[in-house]
Amino acid sequence: MSRQRGSFNIHALVLGVLVLVLTTGVIRWSMLGGGIGSKKTRLAFWNGFTGPDGVVMLKIIEDFNRQNPDVEVAMQRIPWATYYNKLTVAGSDGRGPEIFVVHTDALPRIRRAGFVADISDLYTGKDAIDIKDFDQVVVDQVQFDGHLEGVPLDIHPQGAFLNKQMLKGAGYVDSNGNARAPRDRVEMTDFIEKATREPGGDLKDKQWAFAFTYWGANFRSLMPQFGGRYLDEEGNADLDSEPNLKALEFLAGIAKNKQAPPADNGLGWFGFRTKRVAMVWDGVFMLGDLTRLNDFEYLGAPIPQIGDKPGTLANSHVLCVNKSVSNIEREASGRFLKYLSDHSLEWASAGQVPARKSVRENPEFAKMPVQFAFSKQIPTMMYPPRTPVIFEFMLELDRAVERVVRGQIGPKEALAEANKNAQTVIDRDRREYPTTPNLSEAKP
Repeated sequence: MSRQRGSFNIHALVLGVLVLVLTTGVIRWSMLGGGIGSKKTRLAFWNGFTGPDGVVMLKIIEDFNRQNPDVEVAMQRIPWATYYNKLTVAGSDGRGPEIFVVHTDALPRIRRAGFVADISDLYTGKDAIDIKDFDQVVVDQVQFDGHLEGVPLDIHPQGAFLNKQMLKGAGYVDSNGNARAPRDRVEMTDFIEKATREPGGDLKDKQWAFAFTYWGANFRSLMPQFGGRYLDEEGNADLDSEPNLKALEFLAGIAKNKQAPPADNGLGWFGFRTKRVAMVWDGVFMLGDLTRLNDFEYLGAPIPQIGDKPGTLANSHVLCVNKSVSNIEREASGRFLKYLSDHSLEWASAGQVPARKSVRENPEFAKMPVQFAFSKQIPTMMYPPRTPVIFEFMLELDRAVERVVRGQIGPKEALAEANKNAQTVIDRDRREYPTTPNLSEAKP
């Protein structure tokens, strides 16, 4: 009798422990997000925001995840130098991220790999992104065969960064005594003469009024000012045109007359941020590098009008969705893209100009002086050409500009050689992909 009672107690104890373990496990599983109703949709988001801009983007993503508990976006930052190769390989193999960033000029190349989704539906229906809130030139960058294949997040034009103290020292002030930028060719030439100073007294090193940064981009910033272009109406290379030649001759003159630091001394952006150069032309995204300096007074301004009209080079970051995502991932991706677009004012603080007009009209954007100044160039900016061979094409052009700045070759000869080599690239691509339609460039 006692044996039966003991046996019963042992079985009861084992059963009790088992129930306790199962109950605890179910509670823990539920707390960790188990169960059909609380399952998260996880999205990988790839981009090249490895600098201060990545910190800003991470904050926006954290806010989105908090406000959308059924979605979890995880960001992976990859240096731009290797980003496109990794994205293309992963996307082509079906291992790519659900969401990714592409520059507008790289989009024709990436979409050829076949994993960029048509997301035209994000621009229609309730709570849609208003397509009319973007400048048409920006819309043109993501539209292919009537389909919209991305959401433009920003615009990053090239503009002028200037040292306020050096501007005042050269007499470039407004009626209130505030530093102002040179506005045209005459003032640019005058400023170079007045702000360039030899060492002596308190000046240990030579002070330069202007320095080249990214030579190719400096040249491309002037192309629209002279009416230049990359391609003709048939999509053939047109780099050696007369307008392009005039733009390059201006920069060649600066180099030849030693009005900028020698090409090999590295005094481009570094010279500006160390207060040895008064003016450089670079992308608005470089602003993040300056915000770390506590004792530097600078301003942003449009590129001086050197040619017949204002103009500059621009590009944009575009948000894209992988074609292979599930319906649930597609809905969550669309929600995230709209959130980023709606919060592009926060993104602008990282050194960008919002792509949406309504965001740029927000009074808070006007309080971002450099971004606001650069945004004034939007009506006259020119995007790079829409061609799948953009990287090879730009390599030829940038090599030509570099040789001119280094004094190795004249502008006319350099552009003629670049045009010949670029056309060879285009012709080879046409033979390999005969069904790819010709893509033209966006004019300002």
